[in-house]
Amino acid sequence: MEKEQKETSVGDDQLNGDTAVEVSHDAPTVEEKPKENTDVKTEQQTEMNGKNTEEEPSEELLGKIKTQIEYYFGNVNMQRDKFLIEQTKLDEGWIPMTVMLNFKLLAALSKNVEVILKALETSDLMEISEDRKKIRRSLKHPLPEYNEVYRKAQEARTVYVKGFPLNDTTIDKLKVFFEPYKPFETIVLRKYLDKDKVLKFKGSIFVQFETIDAAKAFMNVDSIKYGDTELIKKWTVDYNAEKAQEKEERRKKKADKMKKSTTEKETEDDEAERTPAATDNKLPKGSIIYFSGVQNTCTREDIKECLDKFDADIAYIDFQRGNTEGWVRLQGENAAKPLLEKTNEGKIVIQETEITCKVLEGKEEDKYLAKAMEDMVASKNKYIKAKRSGRKGRARGAKKRPNSPSHDAVPAKKKVVE
Repeated sequence: MEKEQKETSVGDDQLNGDTAVEVSHDAPTVEEKPKENTDVKTEQQTEMNGKNTEEEPSEELLGKIKTQIEYYFGNVNMQRDKFLIEQTKLDEGWIPMTVMLNFKLLAALSKNVEVILKALETSDLMEISEDRKKIRRSLKHPLPEYNEVYRKAQEARTVYVKGFPLNDTTIDKLKVFFEPYKPFETIVLRKYLDKDKVLKFKGSIFVQFETIDAAKAFMNVDSIKYGDTELIKKWTVDYNAEKAQEKEERRKKKADKMKKSTTEKETEDDEAERTPAATDNKLPKGSIIYFSGVQNTCTREDIKECLDKFDADIAYIDFQRGNTEGWVRLQGENAAKPLLEKTNEGKIVIQETEITCKVLEGKEEDKYLAKAMEDMVASKNKYIKAKRSGRKGRARGAKKRPNSPSHDAVPAKKKVVE
């Protein structure tokens, strides 16, 4: 029966009104309230009618109560809180205190109506009824019209911040951290669903400030650290534009791959068969990522799923299940460093375990690339030999058994899981 404010995660595009790609990627909301429990309501009414037997509330507690209620009736929450919106339509915006005490976070601060009302006596946003049994958002502060213009204004004063710990980061801790940068309206933890359908924090957030000037003041700070980690901050408008561009580039890349015809693939296979595998081919440098510390149940698919979140263009994953370390070879020269810059200082999470990655350089890289090239040449020669052997296995003109595979058909290239 309790009405609860939740931390949720919003998709990359949710702040600008688009459908969230990941399970939401972004803002604290409140759930719809079930029917009231009569026993609880009676208990609350008794408390309202009784005398205040508690000690004088502290200024800190009064401030927290005021902040919580102003959040409930603020522009951000009233934009989407269906329950509270419907309640405000019943009695000219007035909400009984018996209803307010069903809000879990408010009740956790205090169930004493007089304490709650005392906290609101200094609020410019809220009004208290003459009989002190109801509250409402002041008529001096009408709700804005939630249209495209307002949405654009919200986006303009919202910033993207990255670099927070993947574990143990909460709304309450972030509120304390952003206290020097007030006033802000809401903080949104960005989350995603892992393979077990569990929401996990991505290490980045959106902060929506009350004014564009407050947002600019935050963005103009040269260096902001969370612990020892330097935070990355961007305007949400710029961040959304970057994500849209990346999405379009991935779409084009996928379309280009689809354009390859069957004839082109067969030509490549024929050329490979006629020409022995060259030993002087070279793999791109700066493209190898080494990782260690994975669980012995980890698979190539787990590694690929994790790196796909960073838009990795993988050429090959050198890893066997049961090992604790492995290598990932990316497409293109110097592709490894930009990819790791997208992570949390080279750290990624695979099977709920934080894994440290690094770019292979110098002698380590040369040694690995030489071994990889040898393995590729050996594998290619083995494939060509097996293919030629298969063609010679059937006498010319001999009839093929019904439904048997054709040895003359060029086998499709095997796609490596990456």
